[in-house]
Amino acid sequence: MVLEQEIPAFATWIGPAILWFLFAASLLAVAAAAVTWLVQSVLYGPLTAGDRVYRGTLSGLGDLLSLSPRRVWALARLAMQESLRRNVLVVLALFGGIVLFAGWFLDPESVNPGRLYLGFILGATNLLASLVVLVLAVFSLPADIKAKSIQTVTTKPVRPAEIVAGRMIGFAAVGTAILVVMGIAGWAFVVRSVDHGHVAEIADIVEIRSEDGVLTGYEGRTSLDRGHRHRFSLNADGLGFTDFEQGHRHAVSLTDGGNQVVIGGPEGMLEARRPLRGTLRFLDREGKPSVKGINVGAEWSYRQYIEGGTLAAAVWTFSGITEEQFPDGLPLEMLVRVFRTYKGEIEKGIAGSVRVRNPQTLMQSDPFYFTAKEFTIDSLLIPTTVNTTTTDGGTRQIDLYESLVADGQVEIVLQCLEPAQYYGVAQADFYLRAGSGSFAFNYAKCCIGIWMTMLVVTAMGVGLSTFLAGPIALLASLMVILIGQFREFVERLFASQITGDATIAPGGGPIESLYRIATQMSITVDLEQTPVVTAMKTIDTFLLAPMRLGAGLFPSLSSLDTSNFVASGFDIPADLVAQQAVQTAGYVLVMFVLGAFFLRSREVASS
Repeated sequence: MVLEQEIPAFATWIGPAILWFLFAASLLAVAAAAVTWLVQSVLYGPLTAGDRVYRGTLSGLGDLLSLSPRRVWALARLAMQESLRRNVLVVLALFGGIVLFAGWFLDPESVNPGRLYLGFILGATNLLASLVVLVLAVFSLPADIKAKSIQTVTTKPVRPAEIVAGRMIGFAAVGTAILVVMGIAGWAFVVRSVDHGHVAEIADIVEIRSEDGVLTGYEGRTSLDRGHRHRFSLNADGLGFTDFEQGHRHAVSLTDGGNQVVIGGPEGMLEARRPLRGTLRFLDREGKPSVKGINVGAEWSYRQYIEGGTLAAAVWTFSGITEEQFPDGLPLEMLVRVFRTYKGEIEKGIAGSVRVRNPQTLMQSDPFYFTAKEFTIDSLLIPTTVNTTTTDGGTRQIDLYESLVADGQVEIVLQCLEPAQYYGVAQADFYLRAGSGSFAFNYAKCCIGIWMTMLVVTAMGVGLSTFLAGPIALLASLMVILIGQFREFVERLFASQITGDATIAPGGGPIESLYRIATQMSITVDLEQTPVVTAMKTIDTFLLAPMRLGAGLFPSLSSLDTSNFVASGFDIPADLVAQQAVQTAGYVLVMFVLGAFFLRSREVASS
């Protein structure tokens, strides 16, 4: 799973986030007041305009602080009834059609069918739920204002802020009900779609015996189902597992006195792993520390590569390791990308090794060998007792926690063993499995993220519709969403420009990008530090500063999307859910205040 930035603890994140929110909200309030004063100055003169803005601000704040829950709920019920009259529930029939016919187009024989089904269902749920509430929100209030039916509400003791709040709550309630139905149906579809079984015949199982004829285990393979089969190994008691194929495995056992093979359901496809991640550093081909790995020419530099057949290595340092937490050893899981300089035997894979090392004494275990499987998570249990090579060339056993773990820290060293081949890794690709959560609960947390997206979209649609016509409000909402999708990119680009680290966001700012396009120069090639280049970068810094500030004002719906966690089989951290909840509350609050002030300025009761 791609995790470009570590998720900070909520307690660490909340302070700077609140400061940024207060700064952005103050900046937006000042800008809105300035624009309002300029417009009023043209109509009434500067002094009168200042007085009107002052009195209007105080009156508007008074309305916000005097909301009546009963009136807000009554208006929310009207919004829900209006939604039902517009046949909004038709979207459920559309979603049902998508679920019914999705099996025709989704390939169950793909590399990871669980990820495919989850990504499709969660994406469809997010799109339909957000789109339906956005259409409701942007067209409802302008239609009432145009038909003058809103006068029946505003002539009563109802404040503009209560109208805006009622619309937001009503449409959000309708969207929530739709999302609940979609979420349950989508979960059932995914679970049913990935569930499958295999069979194996006794005649296909081979007994494994030692040199003295003692039975040590069994080997065999399953039937071909869903476009794949598994090989399995059993111990002498007839218990074991298949190998991993398409992101899962099956438990296998011999019953009925060894005359029947029982193969369980798929395991590892719908999971909620809780990883313990470490920090990554690299060693070059001579075994010396390196700032980063090798760039093989990929424009997206998320993963760095190490050269095979050399001393090059990727080293992860894990902290907080205790025997109580991992009593059976270290459950290492890894995702390794492969870059081939020659084709070779493409189905064979590229051999590599993993060592466990003490970060203080540098004592290390003998290598654990594996073959990198692209797009599949490899698992390796490092036992509590491991072998190490002594200075005289012999081998002895050592205790993992006594000899290799120092002050709760341990190092995992990865090397590629085949010359002229490369392993590509990122910091998040290696982790220790600290436990597992419930997949159903993890799926529910992802749906909560979709629900937060729906709340932001609803608030945005209602807020913009208070001063724009329906079609214009829809286009404006889509524009805000589109700009917000580039928020993280602008932030990385600004950080790259300030720090001078081109790996954060290759290509530079607007002027440098234009220069690269004109000269047809790749974004991975560093520019010579000439006076012209220095001037370009300086101008880009001044251009990116307001872009960074402006991008921070737009909501990034992608930051609320946690479907990648669920599809990749990782538990969604509670810190991330809390951060998303605070962000959502902030954007909803801002759009509510803006909508209330804009609706008040229209004086719809007298129009």
